[in-house]
Amino acid sequence: MKKVKKAFSLIEVIFVLVILGIVASISSQIIVQVYENYITQRAVYNTSTKTELVATQIVNRLTYAILGTTIAKDISNPGTVEGTNWIKLEDIPADDNNFTTIEWIGYDNDSFSAGATPYWSGVANYETASRDSFISPASNFSSVSTIMSNLSNGKVNLTSSKPAGLLFIQKDEFYRDGLKYDPSCMGLIEANNTSCIFRVSINSDTNLSFENDINTLAELPKIVTERYKLAWSAYALVPELNADGLHDLFLYYNYQPWNGEMYNSSNSEKSLLMKNVSVLKFTENGGVIQLKLCATENIGADYNISSCKEKAIIK
Repeated sequence: MKKVKKAFSLIEVIFVLVILGIVASISSQIIVQVYENYITQRAVYNTSTKTELVATQIVNRLTYAILGTTIAKDISNPGTVEGTNWIKLEDIPADDNNFTTIEWIGYDNDSFSAGATPYWSGVANYETASRDSFISPASNFSSVSTIMSNLSNGKVNLTSSKPAGLLFIQKDEFYRDGLKYDPSCMGLIEANNTSCIFRVSINSDTNLSFENDINTLAELPKIVTERYKLAWSAYALVPELNADGLHDLFLYYNYQPWNGEMYNSSNSEKSLLMKNVSVLKFTENGGVIQLKLCATENIGADYNISSCKEKAIIK
């Protein structure tokens, strides 16, 4: 006699379905959680990496800022006169959130360090200097001219029509006629005030000539000291408001204040460093510049991931 196989009862089927439903529910929650964690971790990694890279790039640029030229500007109030709306970086109040545009003149490290020995020595023979020119022993200004021309897309090549900028140094400060240089006379504040940054062109591999001032069309009195810094560009970090209420951070470069150019004129070039910057703060103390940079990334709905980096530039 054959054995009759029993089928599952309705209760057993329902029980199995309930178990399967529970397992499926738990599994879907785990999958959703894993995916959310992945999205969050990826956003944290991306934001952190981008912030680190941008902060490092800013540090690399500011490392070659000429001492005494680094300033902050408040451009948040349209219609204000830029000439009155600036402050030295070292004078920014700790709780200030307005002076967020940073500008400086960078010395030409590229041609300085391109050869086995520096192409411009940074040393002037002030004993033989005149109103017209000075000698810089051990320099190779022909090579400097080529490098500057390549870096600036032909805007600076040490000719009389495309001169470089030069500042003399004395006791780690910049002087003209015995007084400290002020950023307001370097072309950074007003394009028509360039009385303490000198326009220089090449005479020979070791000799630079002083060009006429762009405003007076006459040579200014020169105080030549033993050391100097040579520059082909100024730089500006400018956070510009975007549609999300945050800021996109731009680097302006390849403009020459000693030729009457400013970062917000048509003469400069700019590059987007980072989108959605929420904090950009600078302070300076004893020549050490401190930077704080924060950026935000949206990962859907109202969820944002933020990352901050702090750096110190020791000169």
